[in-house]
Amino acid sequence: MRTSLCIAAMLGFGISSALAGPQCNQQTTRGNYAFACEGELPRGVPTRSLGTCTAGKSGDISCKGYANLGGQIVTQELHGQANNNADCTGTVTYANTINGQPAGVLEVQYVILDGGDTLKGLPTNSGGVLACILNRMGGGDDR
Repeated sequence: MRTSLCIAAMLGFGISSALAGPQCNQQTTRGNYAFACEGELPRGVPTRSLGTCTAGKSGDISCKGYANLGGQIVTQELHGQANNNADCTGTVTYANTINGQPAGVLEVQYVILDGGDTLKGLPTNSGGVLACILNRMGGGDDR
């Protein structure tokens, strides 16, 4: 009888843990990522970008890449602080530069998938319609 109760209790614990959903923290997204964004900036300017990002243990994140803004190729750098929530959503605010010149702040809402291997983001203050995907390159790094 005790064995049956122990097994039932362990199964119940396993089920409740599975139903609790994913748990994320600041370190869930540490590592190196490849990113791609696409969509439109205000006034219908088609936009695509591609590059890499490095995210640290405390949520600091730096990205470098190229953007195609309506046919014009520019360099882009982003430096910011990400805030991961336990429910695997988050926000990041980037200082944005284009061709080495300040280009304002970019705010992004994102969802963390696959234990941090994939991030899907939506810039919320660009005035345009953009979507971004980041894929971790290799395992989580201990930067």
